[in-house]
Amino acid sequence: MTFDLERASRHLETKLSQLRKKSYISEELIDLLDEVAHRQLEARVEADVVLPPDNAMTPPEAVLQGVSLVAREEFPYDAAQAGALLHTFIGVLRRRGGPLGLAAASVEQALDSGALTPAILFRKFLDDDSAFFGSWAERMPDAPKTASFLAFASLSPSFEAAADMLAGKLPEMKVPAVGTCPVCGALPLISSLKEKEGVRHATCSFCRHEYRIKRIACPVCGEEDQKKLTFFTVDEEPGFRVDVCESCKTYIKTIDFRELDRIAVPVLDDLDSLALDYVAAGQGYRRATVSAWGF
Repeated sequence: MTFDLERASRHLETKLSQLRKKSYISEELIDLLDEVAHRQLEARVEADVVLPPDNAMTPPEAVLQGVSLVAREEFPYDAAQAGALLHTFIGVLRRRGGPLGLAAASVEQALDSGALTPAILFRKFLDDDSAFFGSWAERMPDAPKTASFLAFASLSPSFEAAADMLAGKLPEMKVPAVGTCPVCGALPLISSLKEKEGVRHATCSFCRHEYRIKRIACPVCGEEDQKKLTFFTVDEEPGFRVDVCESCKTYIKTIDFRELDRIAVPVLDDLDSLALDYVAAGQGYRRATVSAWGF
């Protein structure tokens, strides 16, 4: 599927306008995401990604059994673009000042001194190196997620471009055997109900590939016993619900805009429904993944 920049930009603007009406989301945060998200959309069109050869990917029969097409640590990306975006987003955070600006300056200093390189930062992100990012969090406790945010924000455009190309390599399947992304193996960020029948789709937390998942099943642990699966809604957030699993005590938010005149933009819908995260946490459930923006 060809990426439609104009359509994506319109949807982004619509969603940002809706977010600005939320009293619990700061104007400063929305302004930051506005600037970053627009640059990411432009970069997605420009991304130059080289896919691994077909014989280096997971065979179709293994993909049908739930193995991802490409492992996270081997996921392809445009290194030159990601490096340029890293410096761009450091500049964005520095101009905005505050704890994020100071944390970005610390990352910039490490890059300038050679103590850190973009390649190392990106490798640590691909490897999901919690010790590495934990050490950065200790250096900047007022903005502990800054290093991981910068890495993911810089890599995301080429991840998404790669995922679009890799999706064409997937074997035909109605519903994957597991709830993880068939492209990269990551857990879903958010799910959505579509079509009259309420077919359930998930948006990957890593490569943003959208894929179908089982309607009645926990995408984290695979639980299918309906007695252990439930959901709740809150009146203040129409169109959203929280699906919870009593077996693993995780939850995933689900978008159901089928009867609402609203556009779904998953990475911003995750922020739009932030109030539901507080409710779910208060009931003893935990998110399976970090939020779309890592903060």
